[in-house]
Amino acid sequence: MVRILIVDDEREIRNGLVKQIPWSAWGVDEVLDADDGDTALELALAHRPDLIVTDIRMPRMSGLKLIESLARERYDGDTIVVSGFDDFHYAKEAFKLGVSDYLLKPLDKNDLFKAVTVALRRRREKNESELSSSLIRQGYESAVPKIREELLRQLIGRPYREEPGARTEHKLGQLDLAWLLDGQLQFAVFGIDSLKALTLEPSAPGKDALLAEVGGALAQTIAAQHPGRYVSFRSEQDEWIAILEQARADGAESCEDLLEAVRERVGNVLQIRLDLGEAAGEGGLHQLSELYRRATDSLVSRRIQGIEAAEETSGQGLGEQPEYQLANARELVEIMKYGTEKDIRETMAAFPKLAKSWEVRHPKDLQQRTFEWLLDIFRTAQKTAGWKETSWEKHPIALWEHLERFDTLESLRQQATEQLLKAAESIKAQSGSRSQIVDEAQRIIHERYQENLTLQMVAERVHVTPVWLSKLFKKETDMNFLEYLTDVRLKNAADRLGDLRYKVYQISYMVGYQDPVHFAKLFKRAYGCTPQEYRNSRSLRHE
Repeated sequence: MVRILIVDDEREIRNGLVKQIPWSAWGVDEVLDADDGDTALELALAHRPDLIVTDIRMPRMSGLKLIESLARERYDGDTIVVSGFDDFHYAKEAFKLGVSDYLLKPLDKNDLFKAVTVALRRRREKNESELSSSLIRQGYESAVPKIREELLRQLIGRPYREEPGARTEHKLGQLDLAWLLDGQLQFAVFGIDSLKALTLEPSAPGKDALLAEVGGALAQTIAAQHPGRYVSFRSEQDEWIAILEQARADGAESCEDLLEAVRERVGNVLQIRLDLGEAAGEGGLHQLSELYRRATDSLVSRRIQGIEAAEETSGQGLGEQPEYQLANARELVEIMKYGTEKDIRETMAAFPKLAKSWEVRHPKDLQQRTFEWLLDIFRTAQKTAGWKETSWEKHPIALWEHLERFDTLESLRQQATEQLLKAAESIKAQSGSRSQIVDEAQRIIHERYQENLTLQMVAERVHVTPVWLSKLFKKETDMNFLEYLTDVRLKNAADRLGDLRYKVYQISYMVGYQDPVHFAKLFKRAYGCTPQEYRNSRSLRHE
């Protein structure tokens, strides 16, 4: 919008300029007017007109005084001064103040048109020039991060070469990154745990949006806590890289603590999990790619070894070799079939130990081994537990596509646990309760307690492993298998001691004990007296 201000204390002249000049045809959108310099100054500062046409001689504030006041207020529009012939001596002062033209009264319409046209054209050209300069400046400023990112990607992505070394050093200097060439550096690689899974959720932000948010939070947090210089940029592998200059008085450990605090803080704020790999060393062009490689190796190691998860599972009393149970498909299926959700989760807490035995070196390998391990568990469930679910078998690619969204040991452990819990629920719905297993085992014990029964023999008859049968007995009867078998034998022995036709050692054989001395010790422990004393007490009661 082009705006003009007419200033003249004579009403007729002012109204004539406002109403009789075809301003719209001359490219003017709005015409303001004032009858003195004071009013004109207020209007000019409030509306910032592109052009002011003002009389020289006015009461209180003259046209020259108005122009001087506008200059002090940094008014950057053009001014045309109008005066009578007798006031022509003011022209020199007016041009010193930077007016664009000086017109004599009575005003000629053509002269005014030319003056206005020239002033507005000059104004337009000035605006265009300033806009162009601003755009160039903005373009450069917005391009600098991209230029910096591209250069740093090149430096970390390939080993140092001597040929372009001088040019590269010059570029680093232009980008205020010359400090990378000297001193101690701390190199950090931040990876978003399971980025693919996070960004595929229906309500989740896109990958680029999430990465931009993480990058901004990392830069802001590092800037607030790190006293030295640093640079951060996004890698081609969708990780965020931060290179910190270590102050001379600081050691590598202080930077490590700072970066760990940054990782935790940004993760908590954005409610995501960040993984961190680090490396420290001397700066220099030939070192950057090596530092990046070491930091990336550190990141991959953390992701596939699950250091934190391993620490969490140590010393938790997970029972007898839970990693063996995970490696033994049949035992794990029995836990799924007869155990509780807590049993499954406690067993899966040892998943890091199982994964360690796989000796994988990359998250993709960890995903593949987890996928194969789950398929083996599901096949075993079909064979040994009669599981009828086949969707995983018909569409294994769906399971793989789900797992490959998760790229750390901890996230894969969580997903594998959920898969086992869902399968366990399905298996239980298709099979009998665990109490049926115990009932059948108890029936066998009561029928064959006289024989040399073992946990292994009974477990084979009820189609479970000895370990799991022992657990079921404990949960259902509050006794393990041997305690229950001993209780059945001794109760039968007590009944038989009332029959005087049999000697005590014969009763020992009859209830399954080939060693009468051992039988007597067990009996005394259970009844507080020897078998003979028990027989004698029964005889006295009968008399």
